[in-house]
Amino acid sequence: MRFLADTSVDQAIAIAAGSIESTASGVVGHPADAIHIATTVGLLLGASLLAGVASEMLRLPKVTAYLVAGMLLGQSAFDIVPHDHYRFLEPLTKLAMALVLFYLGTLFPFDQIRRIARRAIPLSIGELVLTGLLVTVGTYFCGMTLAQAVLLGTLALATAPATTMFVLRETNAEGPVTSLTGTLVTLNNLVAVVAFELVWLGIELANASGANAIDASSIASTLLRLVQSLGGAFTLGLVGGLVMSYACEVLHTRRWLVLLVAMTALLLGLSEQWQLPYMLVFLVVGFVVVNSSSGTAKITARFDSIGGLLTVMFFSVHGSELNLALLWDVGLVGAAYVILRSLGKVIGVWAVASRTEASPEIRNWLGPGLLAQAGVAISLSATATSRNPEIVGNVQTIILGTVVVFEIFGPLLTRAAVLRSGEMPIANSIHHTFGTPLSALRNVVTRLAGSAGLLDKKTALSERMRVEQVMRRTVQGIAENADFNEVVHFVEHSHDNTFPVVDSDRCIVGLIRFDLLNQAFFDPQSDHLICAGDLATPPEILLRPSQPVRDAVALFRHTSDDCVPVVTDESPHRLIATVRRSDLTSLLIRDRKAGLGGSEPMSADSPSLAGAASGGTN
Repeated sequence: MRFLADTSVDQAIAIAAGSIESTASGVVGHPADAIHIATTVGLLLGASLLAGVASEMLRLPKVTAYLVAGMLLGQSAFDIVPHDHYRFLEPLTKLAMALVLFYLGTLFPFDQIRRIARRAIPLSIGELVLTGLLVTVGTYFCGMTLAQAVLLGTLALATAPATTMFVLRETNAEGPVTSLTGTLVTLNNLVAVVAFELVWLGIELANASGANAIDASSIASTLLRLVQSLGGAFTLGLVGGLVMSYACEVLHTRRWLVLLVAMTALLLGLSEQWQLPYMLVFLVVGFVVVNSSSGTAKITARFDSIGGLLTVMFFSVHGSELNLALLWDVGLVGAAYVILRSLGKVIGVWAVASRTEASPEIRNWLGPGLLAQAGVAISLSATATSRNPEIVGNVQTIILGTVVVFEIFGPLLTRAAVLRSGEMPIANSIHHTFGTPLSALRNVVTRLAGSAGLLDKKTALSERMRVEQVMRRTVQGIAENADFNEVVHFVEHSHDNTFPVVDSDRCIVGLIRFDLLNQAFFDPQSDHLICAGDLATPPEILLRPSQPVRDAVALFRHTSDDCVPVVTDESPHRLIATVRRSDLTSLLIRDRKAGLGGSEPMSADSPSLAGAASGGTN
């Protein structure tokens, strides 16, 4: 699901209108000179738009830009947004969070659970256990009571789902680190919600025991509340997911958006009314839909049409609620919480990944990608405070203060993680400064001067970049002795239509194209008689990292493949990456928008291309 910041004016008007209608004719209880809630919505969206443009120029995640824009309008800076407005904007922010949680739930189809469990669960256990222990012990020795330290250790488990997933979608990252990040975010928040209820039950029982007044009826009511909370959330999510899947089978796709928004709002409202953890509800909804509907991709695509605008609102509102002053209030305990939680996530993943012989990218970069923290921890800390503020003490203040750190630096580390692990093409981090008045004027003058022969045109990105800057390093390849079922499994989890086949040294022996594979499906003997090497055709076209991007552009003009393998420059020429047609298309579009032109495409029999093709077959 793409949570894009580029949304239409009609969507912005719809959101603003919804907010206006929810307040009848203004904000109830506000003085006459207070700004209208529609003005607040406009200011937040406008500031986020400007911040998004600035983030592209500075090569920062848009999440960070939206948060900073909200902070400038909120209590941390100019305090323009009236505090009463948050109550009316809350349904929009929770709706955005619900969409993210729904998407996370769809990452767990039944046929992949075994594979997910084998890879993700050990990593999740390692970082959750170490994080909880470090934060609990560390904050206890910093002066917190045992109950407060355990609560902080439990809240430290949660990872911000919206922040993390938005960064992953924005960077267009793909690969093991990206996949495991989404999985561990889901597991972290699921465990955090369940562990919070269990820890709170233990705290209440310990307090009752300390007062020598253990009441059987009180214990029973506490256990009943726990069962109702978790069981009710699961049941509501199960029913909601089944209804959503069935309704999408009955109704025409043009009615899906209204249906999905209505179902999401209804489930969110019932969760709030019945005091159920809506985070768990929507995780279950996504899990049920992906396993009961054939149109999960279409459903998430419908959500995309409003997801971008809701996401901008979520982060700008969330940023305006952050209070930098709380950083000074949390003191030593807050600093310990930030450091120990960060160490727990990073070292926990590294330790387990090292023992399971995971790739260096997973060992080094999966942990830093899990540091963002916001909504889930804030919601749970607020719940604890509302239940018993005397026991909780200043736990909520510590969470609100440290969230500022995790929300500012978390997205930066997540972006760095997918970039350093090779799952985000370097070209995605390069920004053309087009779209501003100054750059637009410069482009016009440059074109005019170039047409008159007075000035050479600025070299386009596609002309001055090399293949290594646009390739994706997360390619695995199919072993040449893999049987047909293994080939099918590889294809199921691939986003391409061309699949490299490699030998034991990772040298390419051929390519499997989807059209040939499609024919093999109709052969009854395929399962037993065909291996990957039988389906592969010799690799006619390959690329090397040192080649200019213009070679890749010219190559794609002469092939229908959607990706081309990249092999090492030196012999033996091992598979290291792929270049996708879609990534090159995005690069050429950016050149065109910037008014930059490249050279004429090279022919298929040019020396560069011929050398690449022959070199890869050695």
